[in-house]
Amino acid sequence: MRMPLGTWKGLIATAVCCLSLAVGGCGYELDGYATGSGRAVSVLGDGNQTLRIDKVEQVTMYPWVQYYLRGLVRDEVNLRRLARWVDSGNADYLLTITMPGFRVRSAVSNQVDNTLLSDTIVQLELIVRSGKNGNIVWRSGVISYFDRFETVDEANAVRDGLKEALRRALDRMQQKF
Repeated sequence: MRMPLGTWKGLIATAVCCLSLAVGGCGYELDGYATGSGRAVSVLGDGNQTLRIDKVEQVTMYPWVQYYLRGLVRDEVNLRRLARWVDSGNADYLLTITMPGFRVRSAVSNQVDNTLLSDTIVQLELIVRSGKNGNIVWRSGVISYFDRFETVDEANAVRDGLKEALRRALDRMQQKF
């Protein structure tokens, strides 16, 4: 019994599609995650090394920014599995967060609707040093982030700007080029 020509075409097309997907995906990684592993690939290695914050240098007049950045970094590093976090003691890597620039301005959009707009500019740089000898292992370069927020609370605009700038810096840590 012979199969109709349309059935053969469908089977061949399906086989070619599956084969091209299997061959085309060889060696590719998604979002810095190595195939078959649950750990991110970054400048810190495979995620088994320890990391702690050495210091945070910030230029804002908000005293809470330093603690907010520390918490954000800890949470993002743990979420991405970049390293094992330690709060104190010896670590394989020491992280310094510097903030070379920061500005937040708030203004009413116009006289009719009285909407408060906050322009936030955040510049961050991450510097990773070896915990053994203090040599610089990696620098993110200055990451700049600008956004305009429509918010009642200026501090929320600052938090959102810091969060996005830090995420972009950690994204850069996972890039291989």
